[in-house]
Amino acid sequence: MLLSSSPQDEVNAAYAEKILVDLSAAFDHTFSMRQEKIGEKALAAYGESLTDKVVDACLDCGAVFACDAGSQGVQELYDALNLPMQVRSFCVPEVLCDRHEKPVNLYVGSVFSMDDDTLRPAVRSAFTLAQEMDVRLCHCAPAGKSQADWAAAVRVQETAFPQVSANAMTAAEAIRGMIASPERMGLLLCPPYAGSIMLAAGTALCTHPNIIHDFAFDDSIGVYAPVLPPDVDDVSPFATALAVAKLLRCSLHLSKEAACLEAALSNVIVGGWETKEDGGALSGMDVVELIGEQIATAGELMTRSGIA
Repeated sequence: MLLSSSPQDEVNAAYAEKILVDLSAAFDHTFSMRQEKIGEKALAAYGESLTDKVVDACLDCGAVFACDAGSQGVQELYDALNLPMQVRSFCVPEVLCDRHEKPVNLYVGSVFSMDDDTLRPAVRSAFTLAQEMDVRLCHCAPAGKSQADWAAAVRVQETAFPQVSANAMTAAEAIRGMIASPERMGLLLCPPYAGSIMLAAGTALCTHPNIIHDFAFDDSIGVYAPVLPPDVDDVSPFATALAVAKLLRCSLHLSKEAACLEAALSNVIVGGWETKEDGGALSGMDVVELIGEQIATAGELMTRSGIA
């Protein structure tokens, strides 16, 4: 499912669709895609930013790609689908890390509510993501009466996911850790009030705004969306590609295809190909075409069981 809220979003939807078509050709898949309106486009067409028809269509899909995380209707969609938490993916530059050979991915997960029906699935989703991405899980327990519920929810998942390294910390310790050693943070899970603070800290640390993306998922459905940086008209194809990779990995469970897309994107970035918004000479679709060429090359070498 591809959701767009403005004419600019249609361009981003075209990026995502092209990437999925290239992956389907390389790995012999068939992705069934449909596009619906939310936000401004839905208001203009239906008088409301999120319709029951769109919610039902999302529930019938394996995953949802929303073309801009900040568009009106996306937060409503999270609520309508009863998703337990929102995760924002940052890339922290290597100069802030102890290991200097590559940047570090940092994830901040914010639980939508401390209600028991939301907290438990949120913690389960966090452990699932930490295992899927092979990262450490750090978590900031809330203060007050919710602290015991948080600790109990974490204990249940520590038993279910013994291979996930979970580390409890205070909000102050988390902020210091994000600054001093972001490579050790992995996924930082926060209660609602701390989530906004950690998101702001991650944004301040991140010097790659064109690859920030959000996602929210549970066992049945996930919503994935690139984040539009301030004062920028078009979402970057780099953020789109990474959001699609998360969709493939976390909702469709196509880890090899996700890794292929991430490698293709890395090759394009290392090759110095940049969009006009990044100071280069290429359009967003030019970059997507280059990513597709890299995917096709990998597809010639890979089969479903590994390297041919």
